[in-house]
Amino acid sequence: MERDAWRIIETIIRRYPKTKRKYEEYMEEVIMTQQPPETNIFRDAKEEENKPQSVTEAKALKMTSAYAYRNKQEIEAVEFCYNNLRPEEQKVIRERYWTGDGKKPVPYLQITGTKYSERQMKRIVFKMVYQVGKYIGEVK
Repeated sequence: MERDAWRIIETIIRRYPKTKRKYEEYMEEVIMTQQPPETNIFRDAKEEENKPQSVTEAKALKMTSAYAYRNKQEIEAVEFCYNNLRPEEQKVIRERYWTGDGKKPVPYLQITGTKYSERQMKRIVFKMVYQVGKYIGEVK
């Protein structure tokens, strides 16, 4: 795996909590700003069939932000790969990326409370980074 791709994917994993929070706020804003469609009794029946069935569906169809789409893809990738790990492995990922100051990953030797050696933790992190990279298309 190339070093640049590794850094990009690690940054995505490290920023996951903040990205998820921003995405949820964005979606709430989109949902709140959307006005419910006006009711008109003179609409054509075919026009009714093509309309979204709910306000949420209408808002989802109107969301065209490429930034929000990319955030959603990254969130799904991290969640999917993280949930496929065993609970002990999830703890390694949590401790490495989502604790501390959030600017740099926690060194392997500072991760406590796991039964894994440094080499095993590196393998777990590699597996996570590689799977997230495959999911979002950074790794071929």
